[in-house]
Amino acid sequence: MGYSIKDLAWLVGKLRDEGIRGVIIGSTVIDLELRRKEFEDDIDIFALEPSPLIEEDTYREIAYRNEWQMSYTALGTPKFVVRLPSGEEVIVEFYENIHDFYIPLEIIENAPKKTISGVEVRLIRPEDYIVLKAKAARDPDIEDLRIVREYIDAGRLRIDERIIKRDLELLPEEDRRLAISKLRGLGFRV
Repeated sequence: MGYSIKDLAWLVGKLRDEGIRGVIIGSTVIDLELRRKEFEDDIDIFALEPSPLIEEDTYREIAYRNEWQMSYTALGTPKFVVRLPSGEEVIVEFYENIHDFYIPLEIIENAPKKTISGVEVRLIRPEDYIVLKAKAARDPDIEDLRIVREYIDAGRLRIDERIIKRDLELLPEEDRRLAISKLRGLGFRV
């Protein structure tokens, strides 16, 4: 089972009430752009505050207060298993720039706001998501990009390749070359 757009709005509002500010960076961005009302993937959040690394105890207290399970992502940052009002559960993973996980701050700072079910949410653009997936370049990331490319080719998802080019310029040179190569291999004109 999945969770609804109302569940997502509730969750974002609840996290905000608990003092967590962040930007959605994962596949939820694409799902929202496709105007889906049901979701299945976890929710990836670039945490602006509190820091998931420095203030881990704050996340532990939030999880305890809300009776959510807390564990850790592969990078060692907190993740919650949240029971939603609908009874469904969703995994929420929190990230910040650490080790090989790097998102240019310009992407985070320029993340637009969107209102979903009456709750304001910040999320990166689909173009940002595409560049970050190409930068990561793991097999699952490339598969995600293939799916996104299919949405674009089918006319279900519109993107602005100028934003992709701008984002590529924000990456360190080595990452930029890899990302460009991956994107060109998938038919992006960059």
